[in-house]
Amino acid sequence: MLVGDTQGQVTEWRLPGDGRPATRYDAFQAAPEGIAITALSFLLGDATVAVGDAQGRISAWFRAGEGQVRPWVRAHLLQPHRSAVVRIAPSQRDRQFLTADVQGNVALHQPTSERTFFELATGLPGVADLVLGPKADGFAVLGTGGELLVYGLKNPHPEVSSAILFGRVWYEGHPGPSHAWQSTGGSDDFEPKLSLVPLLFGTAKGTLYALLFSLPVAVLAAIYTAEFAGPRVRGVVKPTVEIMASLPSVILGFLAGLWLAPLLARELVGVLLIFPLTPVAVALAAWGWHLLPERFLRRVPRQFELLLLTLVILLSIGLARTLGPVLEALAFPAGFPAWLQRAGGPGYDQRNSLVVGFAMGFAVIPLIFTICEDALAAVPRHLRAGSLALGASRWQTAVRVVLPMALPGIFSAAMIGFGRAIGETMIVLMAAGNTPIMDWSPFNGMRTISANIAVELPEAPYHGTLYRVLFLSGLLLFAATFCINTLAELVRQRLRDRYSRL
Repeated sequence: MLVGDTQGQVTEWRLPGDGRPATRYDAFQAAPEGIAITALSFLLGDATVAVGDAQGRISAWFRAGEGQVRPWVRAHLLQPHRSAVVRIAPSQRDRQFLTADVQGNVALHQPTSERTFFELATGLPGVADLVLGPKADGFAVLGTGGELLVYGLKNPHPEVSSAILFGRVWYEGHPGPSHAWQSTGGSDDFEPKLSLVPLLFGTAKGTLYALLFSLPVAVLAAIYTAEFAGPRVRGVVKPTVEIMASLPSVILGFLAGLWLAPLLARELVGVLLIFPLTPVAVALAAWGWHLLPERFLRRVPRQFELLLLTLVILLSIGLARTLGPVLEALAFPAGFPAWLQRAGGPGYDQRNSLVVGFAMGFAVIPLIFTICEDALAAVPRHLRAGSLALGASRWQTAVRVVLPMALPGIFSAAMIGFGRAIGETMIVLMAAGNTPIMDWSPFNGMRTISANIAVELPEAPYHGTLYRVLFLSGLLLFAATFCINTLAELVRQRLRDRYSRL
């Protein structure tokens, strides 16, 4: 039981109910000292209490913080009345509530969004009682002279506002304001959390990790295929990569979630070693190859270079996977994931951004590779011939002549790959863990807008608040993709106009 006094203090009493006397448990100063508390009411769930005082101020309080004993905090301050608050009527359906003052004015509030929807002058000399309907579709006001006024109410989505969708909100029981998405809970007392910021963050994070993996691989592979590989190798590599684009994303997500994620969990250090070891091994192999006699190199067919390169990459991957457990045993005796947790880091989730980056990058590589290879092949051959005739090497010709001329096409490929990654659903749904958290760590998961729509829409009540928020998130995803692609097209046109003059 909560009791407000004339000094602005609210005292919490515990009532055992077995004949023992009530005990004073806690107290908090809800109004300035000397200002009386004139109205008190628990809101839906009996965790948040609305407080009105003699000066018309209205606030919402709940326990927050860490530990077993959590203090009462004033989480929300609402639009005040011009006179003392005498009645508070909470909703039985959601967290909105009505307040009435001594002058007969009635107002409707929502504490989480800190919105006051209206203030109504009833014309009554005073309010004796106030009731909000069970479905929150009407309310009744009883005057001190016995008058009864009944009003209809239409406010179907009180828990949503721009501040709720995009701002930091202090939710009931949380230690402080935060961005959170949790649309449903285990009871009717649950407060929905509908911030779109974690979903936008997850979409950007998944796209970034996918492009970090796919863009360098696809562009470098396209440069090799277009400028260094022979016709026979090109005739095999390009159709093979294009066939990869036909793989269903649900199959890639299935493999990522059930095969790749456990593999990374077992051999995480070895997989991370692949990234530094493979480039070093390729560079050393290339350096050693060019130390061989020129007479020998001229007799070696180009197909052997590709075979040697593939062999070096496979050997470096095998070496990384062999050294990984040894390095982990020496540096992290309890395991690298356990070390992450003990070191106060983000920890390690089996379905994380690394898995999504590999799987989604694998889906994006064929698209970027095909467009980049076509753009490089479309560069006029007389430019290559002129560069080679002037003494430039094939690599210098590719980097300083061909690549700048093909830059508009490569940029378009990157943007098309970006659009493919930002809208991907099944891979993220099956491999990302669907955790709407805001953390750039590659060892944590995320939830993207597209995956969230796929998860939440089947259970969203038709035309309900969640249903509309999901459609809004889809509209935001479309708008973001449209704006980015439009900007990319403008940049591509400027690049094409610039390099067409060469």
